[in-house]
Parts: sequence; structure tokens; C-alpha cells
Amino acid sequence: MNPVIGIVTVLYNGEKVLPDFFASLNVQTYLDFILYVVDNKSPDNALALTKELASKVGFRTVIIENSDNFGVAKGNNIGIRRALEDGCDLVLLSNNDVTLEINTIESLLSGMQSQHASMAVPKIYLYGTNTFWAAGGYFDKKSGLNIHRGVGVTDTGQYQKNEQVTFAATCFMLIDKNVFSRVGLMDETYFVYWDDTDFIYRAKTLGEVLWYIPESLVHHKEGTSTGVLSDFSIRYLYRNLIYFVLKHYSRPYAWWVIVYNVAYHTVKNIFKWPHSKWMLGFRAYKEGFILYKNKSFK
Repeated sequence: MNPVIGIVTVLYNGEKVLPDFFASLNVQTYLDFILYVVDNKSPDNALALTKELASKVGFRTVIIENSDNFGVAKGNNIGIRRALEDGCDLVLLSNNDVTLEINTIESLLSGMQSQHASMAVPKIYLYGTNTFWAAGGYFDKKSGLNIHRGVGVTDTGQYQKNEQVTFAATCFMLIDKNVFSRVGLMDETYFVYWDDTDFIYRAKTLGEVLWYIPESLVHHKEGTSTGVLSDFSIRYLYRNLIYFVLKHYSRPYAWWVIVYNVAYHTVKNIFKWPHSKWMLGFRAYKEGFILYKNKSFK
């Protein structure tokens, strides 16, 4: 009997991308999955469109309507819990601004099983190109940041090796159900951004194995929900960097990472960004310190 996969996707402002997402799921060669759509009170027509699309596809869709925008981390947790309650063997965390090849899920599951891994990610292209959005990733020691391998580079076969990686975003990640009992769920403090980094860091620390499966391919329409480097993105990226670093790194290393990133922002973006956006970065850093200070796990 094939394992059942619970595909969890958090919906917010996804009206434009949903038709392609549903269409690519509907032609998958692996069909033993349930789609869990967690709507964070989308202000557009995304929820109504989801219901319409769900009535026309051949797979089961469970729609969870939240009373407010709870953020990506909490939205994922709601979907993960429901998938586990329904007896799913694996959870596939997925953006809905992606499209899949017909064998994307089958290849990812097969590669994960063959490597005896507990988590797996595909090769991800920027939509409409053969340019990498990510080919797995790693944690960079100098900056303390997570790095996507190959980002912005044309695929010429340089990341075609099936291999273990130390980081990947949860844009599209297959996870064995037992990982959640060992690692826990997403830290909802993040709201959005760095929540997946936190989860992967905890999983890596506990010995979970993350595998990159290049035979599995996903196409990503980046920035659909929040915008690329919008004020919203800057606030949560910068705030959550500080929170993550203070939560997980030793004090000397944490301060190195903080100083490095603040200095980089100061010099790199002062002439590149409008003054208001540049100052927003510093306010977000400060907010990250306050956020960490108010947590009880210190």
C-alpha cells in the first residue's frame, strides 16, 4: 500500500496562481495524496476560487478557513496537525505559487525512500526558465544566513547530483510524519520568513537527514503573496534574522552574525534603497531584539 501524503499549502492572495497549482497536482503520476488548503483570510478571491477548483479535480481537497491571517508558520502548523490527525504518512509543505512536472511528487518520494532520508526537496526553477531558484542549500558560517545553492544561475547540470544538504526552504519539502514528533512544529513567533530555517536547523541538530532529489522538479513564481523586498518582507526578514540568531547561536557567534549583517545592510543598501526603506531595516533589527527578549525559552 502506498504511503499517503498530506500536501499542506497556506493560502493568502493566491488567486492568480491557484489554477496552475491545482492543474499540475491533478496530473501527478503519484495520486495517493490529500491537499490541505489553509486559508489565512485571503483578501482576494482565492478562497472562493479554491472551492471551485477543488470541485473539478480528481484528488481530495480539505479546506481550512482561518478567522484571520495567522501567518505562514501557524498556517502550516494547522495544516500539519490536520494531516497527521487524518493518518497521513508524510507531509508535503508546499507553496501554491508553484507548478509541478507530472512526476514531481513520485520522484521526490522515490528519492527520499531510496536514501532512507526523513526529509527531501526537489530542484526548483524560477517559473518559465531553467534558472535555479534553489538546488537545496546550506548554512553559511560567515554571515550566519541560509543560502540557496545555484540561485539565479542557469542549470547546466551542475546540481544534478542526488545528495544530502544541510538546508532548504519549505517552498516544497516532503517530510516523514515522525519528524514532527521528534522536532516539533513551526515556531509561530516568526509569522513568516525564517520559520522554515528554524525548523530545519532544529531538525539538523537532532540528526534528521535532508536530501536533495534533482530528478524532482518544481517551478516557482516567486513573491506572489508578500512581494519581493516589499516593506513587509524587509520587516519580517530582518526582524526574524535577529530572533533566530539569538535563539539558536552561541552568544559570541550570535553577536558576530548580528554585527556582520547590520554592517552589511548599512553599507550595501544606503545608496541602493530609499532612506525610508533603509531605516525600516534598522527598526526591524530592533524589533527582533525585543521579540527575543520577551520570549520565555531564554
